[in-house]
Amino acid sequence: MTSPLAESEGGKIVTFYSYKGGTGRTMVLANTAWIMASQCKRVLVVDWDLEAPGLDRFLRPFLDPQALRDRPGVMDLLNEHMLRVESDRCDSHPGSSEDVTAWISGRADITHAVASAQWAFPAGGRLDYISAGRQDRGYASVFSQFNWDRFYEDQYGGRFLDALCAEFRSGYDYVLVDSRAGLSDASDVCTILMADILVNCFTHSDQSIEGAAAAARRVATFHRNRHIRILPVPMRVEASEADRLAAARAMVRLAFNRSLEGASHVDSSHYWAYVEVPYKPTYAYEEVLATFRDEPGTPASLLSACERLTAVITEGEVTCMTPMTDTQRRHYLDAVARQQLPEPCRRVGDSSPEDLFSDPIPFRRAP
Repeated sequence: MTSPLAESEGGKIVTFYSYKGGTGRTMVLANTAWIMASQCKRVLVVDWDLEAPGLDRFLRPFLDPQALRDRPGVMDLLNEHMLRVESDRCDSHPGSSEDVTAWISGRADITHAVASAQWAFPAGGRLDYISAGRQDRGYASVFSQFNWDRFYEDQYGGRFLDALCAEFRSGYDYVLVDSRAGLSDASDVCTILMADILVNCFTHSDQSIEGAAAAARRVATFHRNRHIRILPVPMRVEASEADRLAAARAMVRLAFNRSLEGASHVDSSHYWAYVEVPYKPTYAYEEVLATFRDEPGTPASLLSACERLTAVITEGEVTCMTPMTDTQRRHYLDAVARQQLPEPCRRVGDSSPEDLFSDPIPFRRAP
């Protein structure tokens, strides 16, 4: 793997990572992105959870269905780079290291991969999306056959990722990357190579806390030559068991307080209560944005938790969402709420492998 990226001017890359799945990481990322865009920020969200992509589920009502099917994504960009390297080697090979960098940078174009959310954000606000890959039957094959060792060792993979990050930063204020959970080559790209800010998501189970703490130490070790803000964030916090919650909070502080030094504009004594994301059962049924479902100004809501986290990520630059009209909120909720299926209907599990990326529920696009 290449050395960590140097600090660059331009937008910040914020990686949302979790050692274990099921933390609600993707949901919080999507809400954070919407809050930023509502405050006139140019925001790009990238689905780098290559094994189990799903970020589009939160944005689907605002994305062109044809763009979801046809536009390339992360896997396509990586694969196309490898194919171009092989093709160009057959024709002419750049000589010096500088020539190689220029040769690769000219091919790290993301414009054909970007799909824009169809929503009228305040002036300057923008929310763009890059998928994990073309959502068709060939995705699983491209993903399973991708050789990370060859990518890094023989295909200038590290330099291509550097160029890709430069593209991300140049057009946006914030780039929010949804990382693969656990330890893998794909998650290392997001946490070790890309991130300026690492939102390290975990639940209060022992395994999740210990795994997240180990991941934070690993990232800090690789980033000793540059500053990266590591923000540990407790997720799906259940307050019904007061004694057990207090014990879990004490364990979290012991595991992470050292990594908070200089990481937040919020004093460390208040940080933990400020960033906790509560468990809300109502969000267990559909991929619904809290920016639409929750009433603004409700302190215990998921929306308020995401606003507080956004304030920490942006160091106070964005602290709340720009309100929308009740009509806009209602239109979206009517479009995404799951309806009772008529009988007879297909049973869960009857879908075939080629339906992996199909969308069985038609959405009406919000204005």
